[in-house]
Amino acid sequence: MITREADYAMRVALHLASLYSDKNETASCAEVARTMGVPYRFLRKIVRRMVVSRLVLSSRGRGGGLRLAKPPRTVSLLDVIEATGATGVTLSRCLAPRGGCARVKGCRIHDELSTLQRTVDERLAALTLDRLL
Repeated sequence: MITREADYAMRVALHLASLYSDKNETASCAEVARTMGVPYRFLRKIVRRMVVSRLVLSSRGRGGGLRLAKPPRTVSLLDVIEATGATGVTLSRCLAPRGGCARVKGCRIHDELSTLQRTVDERLAALTLDRLL
């Protein structure tokens, strides 16, 4: 499931991708929060994770703000989701890296969900921010 945090992170990334250019335009947290409908306090937490993941650059002071650290064509939705600390979009608890189902071996449902999970992950990895602008 895509968490609220991952949803907001995708909105932030998309907004910053729309500003990406050689001019290094930046946006303030307040501007991004207002434009993308993300609660300001939650946005700051999300942005910190995106900075640590090196998807977003943040600078203080006059002319400072947020900007995408890489060209939008090189940032996938999977990158953005993983920057929030999630390991992608897990379709079922039995597919989670930790704490999965005890019935995994020989489970036909697990096998089918695994196939679907690979497809979702591949699609998210292939969908870059530039394609969403």
